[in-house]
Parts: sequence; C-alpha cells; structure tokens
Amino acid sequence: MRITAIAAAVLLLAACTPDEIVPTAPMALDGVSFEVEALPQAEGPCDPAQPFPARVTWDVTDWTDPKFDFLLGSTNGQLVARDNTSKGELVTDPWAREGLWILFVDRNTRLLVAAEPVPALVCPAD
Repeated sequence: MRITAIAAAVLLLAACTPDEIVPTAPMALDGVSFEVEALPQAEGPCDPAQPFPARVTWDVTDWTDPKFDFLLGSTNGQLVARDNTSKGELVTDPWAREGLWILFVDRNTRLLVAAEPVPALVCPAD
C-alpha cells in the first residue's frame, strides 16, 4: 500500500513538471534584453577550438519577483548560475563553446524568459 502511494505521488509530480524546451532560435520575452558574448581565454593564446568564458547580460523590466536561473541547452539543462536581480552581468568560467545555448529561466514559474546561443569566439589580431 505504501509503495503504491509513493508511486502515485511520483507520477503526480511528473505530470506537473513543465515540458522541456530546447531552443532553436534566439528569443526574449517583451521587455527583456538578454545578450551572450564570447570572451578570449585569459591565459595562453586565443583559440576558438578551446573552451572560453562568456559574458551574459540581462535587463528585465516590470518583473515582480526577479529570481532567475541560467541553464545550459534546455529548460531541464545544467544549472550554471542564479541571480535575484532584474539587471545584471555575469562572466562564466572558460567552459563555453560556440553554439551552446544559455537559457534565462524564471526560478519561481520555470518560464523561459530568454535564450541565446554562445557566439563564435573571434580572437584579436596579433
């Protein structure tokens, strides 16, 4: 009986989980500015084939309770950062690569607020 109740609870929770969203085009809700910029590696020569840091900036107007998660790849992706401000900037460690999607998700509602792929790293001319 107890196992049946636990199984029923798990199924109920799974049914309440929002569907996974995997972005295919950059997007942002109205009133949201969201940008991702590739940054050259801090040490060694600049090499687009190697992971690099990225700068993420956001500005959200009229958001009642700004609590945001930054996820990789999809709305069920790896959590890489959290922030509780409507405007800000973060610089990642050097794990970014061209085409990796960074998603900006409302932590309370799980609503996808914005998504942008990491652009190609352009190395400065020597």
